[in-house]
Amino acid sequence: PALRRAAPALRRAAPALRRAAPLCAAAPALLACRGLATGPASGGAVSDEMLEKLGTLSTQALVDGLWVMGWPPAMVEGARGLKPGQKCKGRAITLRMVPQRPDIAADKPAGEISPEYEAFELCGPKEVLCISSVGPWESVGGDIKFLRLKQLGLGGLVTDGSVRDTDEILSYGFPCFSHSTTAKQGPAAMQPWECNGVIELGQTNPVVVRPGDAIIGDQDGVVVVPAAAAEKVYEIAHFRETVEGIIKEELVKNPGPPGKYYPFKPPIKPESPLGKLLDSKGVKYYSTRAAPAPRRSTPARFGSGRRQLSTAPPTMRAVVIRENGPAESLKYETGFPTPSLADGQVLVKNEYTGINFIDTYFRKGGPAYTQQLPFVSGQEGGGTIVDVTPKAAAAGLAAGQRVAYSVLGTYCEYTAVPAAKVVQVPDGVGLEQAVACMTQGFTAHYLTNHAHAGLVKPGEWMLIHGVGGGTCQWAAQMAKLKGYKVIGTCPKGKEGVDGATACDELIVTDTIAGTPYEDYSSVDIVGKVMEVTNGEGVKAVIDGIGASTVDISLDSLARRGIFVTFGNASGAVPAFPPIRLIKKSLFMTRPKMLDYVSTREELMMRADEVFGWIASGDLKVGIDKTFDLEDAVAGHQYLEAGKSKGKLLYKI
Repeated sequence: PALRRAAPALRRAAPALRRAAPLCAAAPALLACRGLATGPASGGAVSDEMLEKLGTLSTQALVDGLWVMGWPPAMVEGARGLKPGQKCKGRAITLRMVPQRPDIAADKPAGEISPEYEAFELCGPKEVLCISSVGPWESVGGDIKFLRLKQLGLGGLVTDGSVRDTDEILSYGFPCFSHSTTAKQGPAAMQPWECNGVIELGQTNPVVVRPGDAIIGDQDGVVVVPAAAAEKVYEIAHFRETVEGIIKEELVKNPGPPGKYYPFKPPIKPESPLGKLLDSKGVKYYSTRAAPAPRRSTPARFGSGRRQLSTAPPTMRAVVIRENGPAESLKYETGFPTPSLADGQVLVKNEYTGINFIDTYFRKGGPAYTQQLPFVSGQEGGGTIVDVTPKAAAAGLAAGQRVAYSVLGTYCEYTAVPAAKVVQVPDGVGLEQAVACMTQGFTAHYLTNHAHAGLVKPGEWMLIHGVGGGTCQWAAQMAKLKGYKVIGTCPKGKEGVDGATACDELIVTDTIAGTPYEDYSSVDIVGKVMEVTNGEGVKAVIDGIGASTVDISLDSLARRGIFVTFGNASGAVPAFPPIRLIKKSLFMTRPKMLDYVSTREELMMRADEVFGWIASGDLKVGIDKTFDLEDAVAGHQYLEAGKSKGKLLYKI
């Protein structure tokens, strides 16, 4: 019966339906476009970590950041905290109000499925509800409606209208920013119409808000940070806030007119008072103005014609050596300049960095281990690429790749690394394991494969000192994988490594308290070596101990054997006349890793074999202890006290 009654109307509607058919066929695509236009930003999302970072900055700094990037004004005019001192941060959930009209009131979903309650249920501690009002004095809600927001633990409420039942809302505890308070009723003037569409906030100069944008509020007001630009805004705003803090500190210390330093606009000239002040504080500064396009006759250079910005903040956490000395010379700093990139480099956001004996040599300083002060310590790290230059991209590197590398300056959040030094970390290899490889692993690889110049053959004996930890724990395993027979030395308390290294023979010595090496005089090592080898001696000695073992190593060698000395744990090997080698026509070498990864091909040859062993389970990576970066001093003290039974790392 209902269909018969509707038939005349359907016949009348037929021509219109036929005309609408093409639109119906295209409906899915149209809906997708419509969703993209009105819904959350597709160009980025605000992570919880980024939200926390943005919340540490002032709204004024965020406005500056958007201004530098060329975005339109982003402060919600008229939205003020309901009480002094309120702050909020969260991702936007939007609700649009429209003027009251009887047909709209009739057509709007009612009750629990009303758009306003749909928006409420999307809210939580990391969301800010943004409600656009039709007028500054119209009420967007009161105590009964907003009780639900209290129950949900709302991160904040922002509106260009007003709220009522003020005392009750204040007691609910969530931050509230509104034009004012009012006694008026909302339904008489407006109706909730749309949840999570694009809205405008502000009665005179409205600001666009998309769902998912970051909403930051403080005593000065509320700022909308577009999700697609949040990371860049943070970088610029954080830099500007850092500079303003330095200016204020200087003016407190040396009173004078602020105009000497402030306000500042990019670019900051090095010869200016502000440039000199920042240089004195060790703060990196650069132009945030778009660079001029090069003349046609000038070859293009990396960065020309674009804003001179990185995805990293201008300063970072780092462990810096400003004067050579003991472990206490390692200084943890939070405002060290982030390195800039040259073409052919990538910027790596480090997750781990390794601790090695060579780091202690550079920390102490000396003829062979000199770096210009101040410098960031460390020489191996790993993490994720966050910025890529054109030449590095042409080499196949891209943002987001997991990588490890070995260059100087890794005890920090960000490191600029030449593309030729970067090794991508394959699936099946943990980042901690990969970082551990870059110095100790690859050192062990060249020691057991190439530094001996082929003077020892598979099936012949090697003596490897200090297999209880670090590089030589790796070397013993690799020597076995290559078919050599291995005699290892280690101190009491570290005998358990024998199972991991699979040494054929293990010589256990006494310890010397507080040192990174054992008491090699406590055991007749040469006698035991000769006993094991039937009086012939070993064809190669791998020795990272130095002064305490040089005599033992030379006396343990077979005819035409080679002494490979690569470390100075007990002090450097003292000079001796070459005539000492004549007794058995011995060889000696003092290698360094840079000469054994001198080409990209050689580096990748070592990486492929070492990572392959790790992935297959043939090579055990013993990570003894991981320290937080701020505990850098403790990491060096632990290493130099001889406590390590494997690799030591800092977690960034």
